[in-house]
Amino acid sequence: MKVRDIMSNPAVSITGEDTVCEAARIMQAHNIGVVPVTDDKNKVEGIITDRDIVLRTTSTGKDACVVKVKDVMTTNVELVSPDDDISNITQKMKDNKIRRFPVTQEGELVGMLSLGDIASNAENKMEIADAISEISR
Repeated sequence: MKVRDIMSNPAVSITGEDTVCEAARIMQAHNIGVVPVTDDKNKVEGIITDRDIVLRTTSTGKDACVVKVKDVMTTNVELVSPDDDISNITQKMKDNKIRRFPVTQEGELVGMLSLGDIASNAENKMEIADAISEISR
């Protein structure tokens, strides 16, 4: 099975110039905990997670409606391709304790892949259970 078979697409994204408030609104509206941050050419620059918002904005007393996404986002994000094999990605998730990947093709964001996407479509449930266990440690 390939990433393209189960990834969420299209991916909702935000720019680094948007505010953290806007990122939170997008998360709430789409019931998600991460939003990829893209430039004007739809290239991934980072991601902002609900955890980033709490740890780098709210808990430090910063005004989320003033702080820019680029100032609190996670950079150096691992990306996957729509053509990657799910079993390889599951292993990558397990090894690196990653729950979500932006999916890019020719450098542009085309979707998102989460552990939940894999779990709900997994052919090998034991492999998924093992990955969840490792990631949660």
